[in-house]
Amino acid sequence: MLTIAVDAMGGDLGPRVAFRACKALLRSQPDVRILLPLEPGQQVLAKKILAKFSDRIEIIGCSGHIRMSDSPKSALKQAGTSTMGVALSLHADGRADGVLSIGNTGALLMLAMKYIGTFSGIDRPALATQLPTRNKPVLMMDLGANIGMSPEDLLQLGRLASAWCMIGGEPHPTIGLLNIGTEPGKGPEVVRRAGELFSTELASGYRGFIEGDHLFDGRLDAVICDGYSGNIALKTTEGLIEWLLSMMGNELRQSLALRWFIPMWKATMRRIDRQVSPARHGGAMLLGIAGHVAKTHGKSDERTFRYALEYLVRQIRTRDFRSLESAFSEYNTPVS
Repeated sequence: MLTIAVDAMGGDLGPRVAFRACKALLRSQPDVRILLPLEPGQQVLAKKILAKFSDRIEIIGCSGHIRMSDSPKSALKQAGTSTMGVALSLHADGRADGVLSIGNTGALLMLAMKYIGTFSGIDRPALATQLPTRNKPVLMMDLGANIGMSPEDLLQLGRLASAWCMIGGEPHPTIGLLNIGTEPGKGPEVVRRAGELFSTELASGYRGFIEGDHLFDGRLDAVICDGYSGNIALKTTEGLIEWLLSMMGNELRQSLALRWFIPMWKATMRRIDRQVSPARHGGAMLLGIAGHVAKTHGKSDERTFRYALEYLVRQIRTRDFRSLESAFSEYNTPVS
């Protein structure tokens, strides 16, 4: 039985969407069990929604939760009694195989490092997820855990991405650095210096700078960037996809001529949705943490939260963090 701890508190839409998502996961995956740290005020609602699966749900009492507006100092102060802190401690103690949180990203990073720790050679764990492209999915990180990063930090992520791809079955992963141009002299000094380190340390695996308009070409296995650039790129992409899907639907409904094609287009739209819908890619792993910790958007609805849960379960089953740490250690040579 695979067990995950879920921090359902802190999202824009309240914990109800998380409870329903947990219900959907338990219905579809009978070998999964969920630990749910909750404040007293939410326990009754959770028990009601999840009553059918009471044998695979354990509600753990907490006195509070970390809010999106809480400072790092405040998050640390209430770590031991917060839903996020308890969820992470359950993973650290071995009672849970992984953690999903919808809460404060900065607090999750800080508390994950406190309770679980990081790989040797990783100073700044990063949020990462696979995005669909024309060819093969591309792993992108950092997506918002670290705003400013040094060239050495970015190199660590490059090595980590290579290791992640290798344990997933790609023997020779290709890595790119997100930049405003492909020429060696383009971009901020940090990115230019990181490019020099990548060329030396990652050798043939490094394919140079990549611009945003080529992010979805499908030529690379991973793209590395700082959390500021990555988060903007991700949110812009999500907003554009949502608009395009909405626009296509509106065109079909508003045009008398096109309405006849709606039955035919529904199957096509479902296939497109399965590939590119932001809801299906709303979960990101906190790579570099010595465990399985995932984050989903604070604005996640039930569907997005369910896909994030499924993403966490899939990562636990296919990419054990111990194997990732071992593969990463092969890349972790000192920077000259």
